[in-house]
Amino acid sequence: MSIKRWLSQSLFGALAVSGLAIAGGTAIAQTTEGLTIFGGIDPEYRLSYFIDHNSRRSTRSRYYLRIAGGKVPREVLELQITYPEAFEENGGHFTNANIELREGTGRGGATIAVDEIVFNSDENIIEIYPDEPIPANKSFVVVISEVRNPNRYGNHFFVLDVLYQGGVLRDFVGIWPLEVAAELPGDD
Repeated sequence: MSIKRWLSQSLFGALAVSGLAIAGGTAIAQTTEGLTIFGGIDPEYRLSYFIDHNSRRSTRSRYYLRIAGGKVPREVLELQITYPEAFEENGGHFTNANIELREGTGRGGATIAVDEIVFNSDENIIEIYPDEPIPANKSFVVVISEVRNPNRYGNHFFVLDVLYQGGVLRDFVGIWPLEVAAELPGDD
């Protein structure tokens, strides 16, 4: 085999292998649990989530906000989600959004019946009142569909407070550190 032929075959083989190594698969949904070097949310207060259709200005974004069973030691009567002003200031909103509660983890399973949902955009609060108390130590997911994502990428901390059975004030449960509008248009 001549040196010229061997070099051309080696070069094409190396290019093909390096091209395959660089081209990674695309993610279906943006997920959590990234690396935080300084600051951030303490691990015991960080709640997991993922987002479908997470591109800028997407009107079909779907947020899956998970609550692990270990985070709710008593029956839950109501949930209050507070989101930052920057979310709406940058064009994000929940005007046409639908909210449901689901049992389990991931995208959730069976739907949990909800009595009332209150959107208070002046105070940046979403209140969710289930029909029946959510049992203690039961994992569930808050699914917010048809969210209008902000015009630009940003990290938005959504805070969860709950009212427990027998409680008079809401208790802090944790924070979802949402990385919103992280995908480029056409990635989803």
